[in-house]
Amino acid sequence: MVITILIIVLLVNLLEGLYLLTKCWHLKKNNAPDKEYKKMIDKVAPILSWTMIISVILLVGTFIVA
Repeated sequence: MVITILIIVLLVNLLEGLYLLTKCWHLKKNNAPDKEYKKMIDKVAPILSWTMIISVILLVGTFIVA
C-alpha cells in the first residue's frame, strides 16, 4: 500500500512538472514577455502548493500507518 500511494504521489507531481514544462515551452516559442511568465506562475502556484501539502500529508500518514 505504501508503494502504491508513493507511485500515485510521484505521478501527480510528474504531471504537474510536465504541465509547467509545456506552458513554459509555449511561452518561449511565442517569445512571450516576462510578464506572461509571472502571470502563469501566479495562476499555477496555489495549485502546486496545495498538491505539495497533500502529497506530504499522504506520505507521512502512510508511513505512520505502515
